[in-house]
Amino acid sequence: MIMENDSDEGVQDSRDCGRALTCVLSPDDVVVVVVCKKSEDDVVADVTLCRFGRFRPRWLQSFNNPKCLLFFLSYYAMVLGFVVNGVNNVNTTSIERRFNLPSAKVGLISSAYDVSAAVLGVIVSFFASGKNKAKWIASAGVIMASGSVVMSLPHFTTGLYDLGEKTDNLCSSNETVCFDKEETYLSTYLYVFILGQMLHGVGGTTIYTVGVALIDDSVSEVSTPLYIAFLYGFSILGSGLGYLVGGKFLSYYVDFDTVDTSKLTVTPDDPRWVGAWWLPFIVSAVLNLAAAIPLFGYGAELPSARRVRETRISHAHNTGKHVVARTGIHSSARDAIRVLCSLARNPCFVFITLSMVTEGMILAGSATFLPKYIENGYGVSASWAAMLTGMAVVPSAAGGQFIGGLVARKMQLGIKGSIKLCLVGVTGVAVFSAALFMHCDSDVITGISAPYTQSQSDGPYSLTSSCNADCHCSTDSYEPVCDADSKIFFSPCHAGCRMELNNGHNFAMCSCIGNTNSTAGSSPMLTSIGCRKSCDLLYVFLGLLFILIWFSFFPIAPGDSIQLRCVPEQHKTFAQGVKLLVVRLLGTVPGPLFYGRMMDESCEVWRENCGDRLSCWILNRQALARNLFLLMMGTCVMTAIFCVLAMRLYKPPPEVVNIEERKRSCSEELT
Repeated sequence: MIMENDSDEGVQDSRDCGRALTCVLSPDDVVVVVVCKKSEDDVVADVTLCRFGRFRPRWLQSFNNPKCLLFFLSYYAMVLGFVVNGVNNVNTTSIERRFNLPSAKVGLISSAYDVSAAVLGVIVSFFASGKNKAKWIASAGVIMASGSVVMSLPHFTTGLYDLGEKTDNLCSSNETVCFDKEETYLSTYLYVFILGQMLHGVGGTTIYTVGVALIDDSVSEVSTPLYIAFLYGFSILGSGLGYLVGGKFLSYYVDFDTVDTSKLTVTPDDPRWVGAWWLPFIVSAVLNLAAAIPLFGYGAELPSARRVRETRISHAHNTGKHVVARTGIHSSARDAIRVLCSLARNPCFVFITLSMVTEGMILAGSATFLPKYIENGYGVSASWAAMLTGMAVVPSAAGGQFIGGLVARKMQLGIKGSIKLCLVGVTGVAVFSAALFMHCDSDVITGISAPYTQSQSDGPYSLTSSCNADCHCSTDSYEPVCDADSKIFFSPCHAGCRMELNNGHNFAMCSCIGNTNSTAGSSPMLTSIGCRKSCDLLYVFLGLLFILIWFSFFPIAPGDSIQLRCVPEQHKTFAQGVKLLVVRLLGTVPGPLFYGRMMDESCEVWRENCGDRLSCWILNRQALARNLFLLMMGTCVMTAIFCVLAMRLYKPPPEVVNIEERKRSCSEELT
C-alpha cells in the first residue's frame, strides 16, 4: 500500500497496520510504503480453517474439532473394514468359481493388500509426517474407491456365467477320466483383483499411519488411546457389516442385471450358484468417496493442535543422542535413513513392535481359520460357522479395544503403565486359549474311524473296501450319508449306492449296507440329511471364545499409544509406517501360513482330484486342538517377553523423570 502523507500522524496510523518504509523523492514529497502483515495468530487461524477452496462459512467451522474428525476417520475405517476384511472374504468362493481360480491363487488377492499396505506404509508415512495429514487421508480414500471399482470391473468385461454341471457322486463302473486343465482367459483376471487390492492397501496404510498420527496431533496424550480405540472399533464393525451385506448380495444371481432370473434352474443352495459378488464393491466405492470428501475440507491441522504441542511433554526414549533429521514432503533419503537408525536404537519401539508381530500372528491366523475350526470341531455348516464367528468376534473385538483405550485414559498411564496393561491382555489370552481343547467327539465315519465290516482289524482303516472297490470313488466331493442306525459313510459312492431318489437327498441300492440284488424299494436307504450332529458344547466354547478375543484386542489401543509416545514427536508418523511394515511382513502375512500348516498337519482325509491334493475335508480334532494351543501359547510367551524387555529398557527423558518423582513424593506425603 502506498500513501502520500507529510504528517507524522499519518505515518503512525500506517504503522498500526504493519511496517512503514519512508522514501523521500523530493524535498516536498514524501512517499510512505506501508507493508501490512498478518500476526502469527491470524496466520495459524487461517491455515486451520475448514474450507473447500474459498468456501469457508462459519457453520463449517463447527466440524473443526477432534470429535468430528474422529467421526469422519472412524467412518473411513469402517468402510475400509467393510470392503477389505468383510466383502473380500465373503466373495472368495464365488470368485474362485466364477474365474476358474484355485484357492492358492485366490489367496494372493488378500496377500496383495498386506504387501501393498506394508511397503507403501513406510513411503506414505514418511512424506506425510508434516501437516495437511487430513488431505493425505482424503486422497488415499479416492485411491481406495478406485480400487473398489477395479475389483468390480471383471463382471462388466466378461460374458455371462456358465452354470456348469452338478457332480455325480454315485457308484459307477466307469473310471473318472482326467483331462489337462488349461487356464482360460478368465483366470487372467487374477491380476485385476490383485491390482484392486493393492489400491485398497493405499487406503488402509494411510488411515492406520497418518490417521493415527493426526488424531494424536489433535488431542492430549491421555485421550489418544481412547480415540484410537474408537477408530479401530469402527474398523471391526465395518468387517461385520461386510459379512452381512456381502452375504446378502450373494443371494442375488451374478448376472441379475442382464438375465431374467425367473427362468433360472439353479438356486442359492446349488453348488453351481454364483452370487452378485461384484455389487458390494460398487457400494464400497461410493462409500469411500463419501468418506473422502469431508476430509478434503480440513486445514493443515486442527485448531487444537497448537495447544497440544505447547503443553505436551515428550516421553521419547532417551538415547542420549539428538537426531538431526526431518520428515515430510521436503525431506530426503538421507533423512529417512537417519530416522530409521534412530528407531532401531530405540529398544522400547523395537520390542513393542516385535510384540505386535507375535500378536498379529495370533489375530491374523485366528481370523482366517476360526470358522473352519468351529465347522470341523462342532459339526456345523460352513455358513453357520461363519455367522457364529462374526457374532462372537465383532462385539468382543470392538469391546476389547474400547475398554483398553478407556482404561488407559482413565488411569492416565505413561509408557510403562501402558505396557503393563498389554501384559494383562497377553495373560488373558494365554489363560483362555485352553478353550481350544473343548470340542465334541468326532463323527464315526466308516472307513476313517470305523471298519466297513466287524471282521476288519483295528485300524488303520481305508475308505476303499470290497463293497465299493468297483465304484471308482474319489474324495473330490464330501457328502456324508447315514442309515437309520446313524452309521455314516463318506459319500453315497463310498457306501456303494447306485441310485439317487427324486429328492436328491436319499439313496438306494447301496452295496455296503444291503443286498446288491435287491430293488430300490426293498433295500436299506441312506440319507444325507441329519448325519452331522451338532454339539451343545458349541455355545460354551463361543462364550469362552468371546472372552479370548476380548483379551486379544484389549492391548491394541494402549500399544499404539506407546509407539506414539516413545519416539520424538516429529518422527511418530514415520514410526507408525515402519511398525506397519514390520508387523505385516513378519506377523499378519505369515500368521495364516503357520495356522494353515497346523491345520494341514491335523488332516485325516484330503480332497483329491486326479491325483492333485486340494484341501482338507476331515480334521483330527484332538491333534488340531493340541497344535493350535501350542502355537498360541508360544506366541503369547514371546509377546510377554518382548513387552517386559520394552518396559525394562525404556529410559524416559529427564523432564518425565522429574514429574514422576514429584508425583511419587506427593503421594508419599499424602499417605
